[in-house]
Amino acid sequence: MSSPAHLSLKCPTPLKNPKNPIEALASFNPSTGSSPSTTSPLPSPQCIRSQSPWALSLARRLRLYLHVTGSKHIYPSTPFLSNHVISLYFILGRADDARALFDKMPTKNVFTYNSMIAGYAKLGMIAAARRVFDNMPVRDLVSWNSMIIAFARNGQCRNAVDFYCKVRRSSFGYNPFTFSGLVTACVRFGDFRLTQQVHGQVLVVGLFSSNLVISSSLVDAYVKNGWLYDARRVFDEMMTKDVLCWTTLVYGYAKSGDLVSARRVFDEMPERNPVSWTALIGGYARFGFSLEAIDLFRRMMWEGFRPDQFTFSSGLCACASIASLKHGKQIHARLLRTRFRPNAVVLSSLVDMYSKCGDLEGGRRVFYKTPVNERDSVMWNTMMSAEGQHGNGKEAIRLFEEMVGVGTKPDENTFMVLISACSHSGLVTDGVKFFECMEETHGIVPQEEHYCCLVDLLGRAGHLEEAVKWISKMQYQSSARAWNALLGACRTHKNIKLGKEVASQLIEVDPLNSAPYVLLSNIYAGEGRWESVEKVRHQMEEKRVRKEHAVSWIEINNIVHSFEASDKLHPVKENMTSVLEHLVSQMEDNSFVT
Repeated sequence: MSSPAHLSLKCPTPLKNPKNPIEALASFNPSTGSSPSTTSPLPSPQCIRSQSPWALSLARRLRLYLHVTGSKHIYPSTPFLSNHVISLYFILGRADDARALFDKMPTKNVFTYNSMIAGYAKLGMIAAARRVFDNMPVRDLVSWNSMIIAFARNGQCRNAVDFYCKVRRSSFGYNPFTFSGLVTACVRFGDFRLTQQVHGQVLVVGLFSSNLVISSSLVDAYVKNGWLYDARRVFDEMMTKDVLCWTTLVYGYAKSGDLVSARRVFDEMPERNPVSWTALIGGYARFGFSLEAIDLFRRMMWEGFRPDQFTFSSGLCACASIASLKHGKQIHARLLRTRFRPNAVVLSSLVDMYSKCGDLEGGRRVFYKTPVNERDSVMWNTMMSAEGQHGNGKEAIRLFEEMVGVGTKPDENTFMVLISACSHSGLVTDGVKFFECMEETHGIVPQEEHYCCLVDLLGRAGHLEEAVKWISKMQYQSSARAWNALLGACRTHKNIKLGKEVASQLIEVDPLNSAPYVLLSNIYAGEGRWESVEKVRHQMEEKRVRKEHAVSWIEINNIVHSFEASDKLHPVKENMTSVLEHLVSQMEDNSFVT
């Protein structure tokens, strides 16, 4: 619905005088469309959102004025002003007030009903929107489109498709918004065949080449459901592409782990925005290419793009994964210079970065400077995890008690963190207690990950038989992760008999996983049973099982280098060896190595 040109929807200037809206209405001259006030009494959505209390007061005054005058002195033949107040109420989330005005309107037109449908849809009240639609005496294409979009955005994709089929069989025809709602349904529903059918319909009616929004939405539908080949095919066929379409493709490749394709598309972009930078940085960080993520973050800053919360979080995660405190502090400094306040995700990433880089006090400073009411469960979990990783199990337990005390509800991750913290500190009794109280006190059913943490706790403490009993109680049969944790404990405590049994169990569950072979080989090597070690290696060769190479990082002269244990060709190999020997010497002097 669009208003007449003379009704420029601006925010009234003299907001301090609560009588001003009524005075403006009362003095409005419908014959000339003029008003003595400098602006229209009808506020824009931006004004409504920015001045919600004032806008709600205005809506109520407008409604009162309409009730008293019957709107005869303003719009004697149309309910235009009432329609606008209905929209205003829905923007404020006041569906009951909108409905009350709707029911009392003596005259309603198709715009009135469409305003109600759109308003209910935006609030997720689909049943109410459907009732209004069903009761409409006359419908137009906007009515049908509103329902299609409403169904699609709220996950009722079958209904969206059903309404689309009905409107195509009717005399209303279609427009780009019809297909916009349908493509949204494809994104939510994840039906490849449906997406192809919609794609075909768009081609038939000629909207693909003429409407950038529709073609970009098709790329988005294919990407969101992981059909990247088809997304790329649609993308290549587009005559015109905007930055959002390019960014969608970068995001899709980065999310799937195809970082080569993601970088290729990113480099080909004629124009970039912060989202495209963040998509690639996040992909690099997620799949372990931390150096590339940090380098791209630095380049983003150099080119003058402003990072958002997701950019900072991805950059900090990359620093944490390679324990690069210097780069983490640089990103933190950049964050402090930005104008927005970091959200809980960024603050949690800061705590995690400092902790994993060895600066526990830095993580604590971030955590305790954050007001208690702004700490969510993720941030509490991150701080407890940091304390646990540094061997402060008692402090992690104290934090849990404080968390519950301030009213933050623990989640599944909370208990994984707690049991792991107890494991690293040898607090076996406390760890078992937290596992048992998960369901009894907090209503959280233990998952596979919780059993794995419990097995690790018991295994580290040497309670191997008890760990086997807990594995047998798992609802998740043949958990490779739990058996792996137990096998590592068998090696630590040199229990060859149980280690062989566990390794056999693991090899049966996951025959191509190198971990059980390597751990079993290490158990035999620790006992000097070299013939058994050779048998295990021969078994791996027969089954073509290859051990994954571990990669380490080291920072020398402000440059982070990555290397493998067998790496003999690295250009700074001698420097790395010298630094590592010095670190080992310090560890031996401080009794970290026996």
